[in-house]
Amino acid sequence: MVQTDMDIIKVYLTDEHHNFDYNRSRLYFIDASIWAAKNCSSFKNFDIQDVSDHSLIYDQIAEYEFTDPRDVLWFKLRWA
Repeated sequence: MVQTDMDIIKVYLTDEHHNFDYNRSRLYFIDASIWAAKNCSSFKNFDIQDVSDHSLIYDQIAEYEFTDPRDVLWFKLRWA
């Protein structure tokens, strides 16, 4: 999922497609942020939200922020 907010493009990853436990999902999201920092010059920030109390499907959702649509595509090709 992608959301555009002025000049910031947000990409969301969920733990839906992975059979990871809670802590492994968190490490997966951190690995994605490290990869983005090394490979996407417009990567700005990321955040992980625990949504397990509010969602029947997800335990965590990670939000990644970029400013260049090309980096968003590159990131999504690797991680989404």
